[in-house]
Amino acid sequence: MPVIWTAAEARSADREAAERGIEASWLMEAAGGAVARAVVRRGARAVLVLAGPGKNGGDGLVAARRLASAGLKVSLYCGGRMPSVLQEAALRCGARVVEETEIEGVLAGIDLVVDAMFGTGLARPLEAPWTRVVDYVRSANAPVMAVDLPSGVETDTGAFMGDAVMAAVETVTFQALKPAHLLEPAASMTGRVWVADIGLPERIGQEMALISAEEFEWEGLGREPGAHKYSAGRVLVVGGSRPYAGAPVLAALAALRSGIGYVEVFVPGSVEPGLRTLASLPLVIRSGDEAGDGTLLASDALAERLRAARAIVLGPGLEASAALVRLVRSTGMPTVVDAGAFSGWKAIGKPVWPSSVFTPHAAEAASLLDLPTSWVEGHRMEAVRKLGEVTGGVVILKGRHTLVAAARGAVAVNLAGGSELATMGTGDVLAGVVAALLARGWSTWDAARAAVLWHGMAGEIGRRTLGCFSVTAGDVAETLGAAVRALVEGARPAEWPEVLS
Repeated sequence: MPVIWTAAEARSADREAAERGIEASWLMEAAGGAVARAVVRRGARAVLVLAGPGKNGGDGLVAARRLASAGLKVSLYCGGRMPSVLQEAALRCGARVVEETEIEGVLAGIDLVVDAMFGTGLARPLEAPWTRVVDYVRSANAPVMAVDLPSGVETDTGAFMGDAVMAAVETVTFQALKPAHLLEPAASMTGRVWVADIGLPERIGQEMALISAEEFEWEGLGREPGAHKYSAGRVLVVGGSRPYAGAPVLAALAALRSGIGYVEVFVPGSVEPGLRTLASLPLVIRSGDEAGDGTLLASDALAERLRAARAIVLGPGLEASAALVRLVRSTGMPTVVDAGAFSGWKAIGKPVWPSSVFTPHAAEAASLLDLPTSWVEGHRMEAVRKLGEVTGGVVILKGRHTLVAAARGAVAVNLAGGSELATMGTGDVLAGVVAALLARGWSTWDAARAAVLWHGMAGEIGRRTLGCFSVTAGDVAETLGAAVRALVEGARPAEWPEVLS
C-alpha cells in the first residue's frame, strides 16, 4: 500500500539512503528513468522539459536524456543556467536547449510539458524567469506532467506559494505520496498520481496514512446465525427540527443499510407527525418535549432511550442545547457528534469526550476551533489534529479526501468518494454508518476510518450508476450494501494511486 511522507520524512529517507551508501546520483537516475517511462507510457513524442536548479531539475535532466535516447523530440529549458554535466549528457543524446524567447514557439509543437522546476524542497513562491514560463505554458493550455509535485505548492499543506502553479494531468512521485497530493488546493492540480520505487529505504510515514480496505474485517459485519434485531445492534438517532426533519431519517436509514437490526429516531414532538408519513421506513420513531423554538429538551424519556442504545447519533437537523449534550455525554455511550450538536458542546466548555466521533465540515471545524474557515481550508491536517486534541475523541474532517484524526497519532486520509457527495444529507448518511460500526463494537478510530471509506465507495458506485450530478443522499444510503460487497471483493477508490512499474 502506498505510504505518505511529509517533506521532513522524505529528507530523512534521503539521509538514511546516504548512510547506507546509496549515492544521490543513483536515486536521481532512478527517478528520471521513472519519469521517462511515464512519458513514453502516455504516448508523447515531443516534450518540453522544464528543469530547475535542484534535485527536481536533475530528475528532469535525466528524463530528458533518456527520452532523447529513445528517439523522442526533446526541448530543454534550464532557466538560463550554465550547462551542467547532466545537461550536457542530455544534449549528447539529442535533446535541444531552448531559450525563454523560444518557449512559446516550442509549445506549439509538443505533446507534453514535464514540470521538473521545483519539488518538495521549495520554500517560497516561484520567481522570474520561471513565473513567465508558467504563464507561457498556461496560455498554450499544454498538458503537464509534474515531477514529484507541481512546482509552487507547499509539500505538507497543499497550499499554493504564489500564483504560478500549473495543473498537471499526471504526477510521478517517488517512493511515497506527499501530503500535497491529497490536500487541497494542490490535490486538484496533480492529476493521476503514479508512485515509483527508486530504491529509497522503505519506511512507514508517521504523520499521515491512507485508509485501506485491507485494514478492516468487513466479513464480520454479517449477522450471526440465530441473530435477532436486538442482537444485531441498536442505534439511537437524536435529531430533527421543523426545517430539517429528514436529517435524522437519513442517518437512521444509513444505520439500517449498514447492518444494524434496530434503529430508533428521537425527535421533538412537533416533528414526529411528519416523520410518520414515511411509513415505508422500518424505524421506531419517538418524540420528546421541546422548547418554544422547537428545539428538543433533555428529558427522562430521552434518558431512557439513551440507556437502551449501543451507539448514539446526536445532532442531525437539530440545534442541541447544552443540557441535551450533557445528558448524552453522561451516558458514556459511543456517540457520533454531528451538525447541530457542536454548538451545545461548545456551550458546556468543550470538555473532552473520549467516546465521541465528531464529524465537522470546514466551516463547522472553524467554529469549533474559533478560527477562520479559510485557515482550516488551508491547513486541513493541522486543523483535524487540533480538533482531535480538543475533543479527546476521533474527528472526521469532511471534504475532498476526508481526514480522520484522534488525540494523538497519524492523520488517516480517505481517497474514496468525490463531488457526488457534495449534496445535502450525505453527512447525515455518514453519521449513520459510523454509528452502525460503533454499535457493533468497533473502536471509535476504526469505525470512523472504515465509515468514511465505505461511505465514499457508496458514492462512487452511485456516480457510476447515476452520474455525478444525480446522486442524492438517499442513493448513497441505498448503495451501502453494494459498496461493502465491493470492498470485500478488493475494490479500491477511483483515485487510488498507481505504482509505476
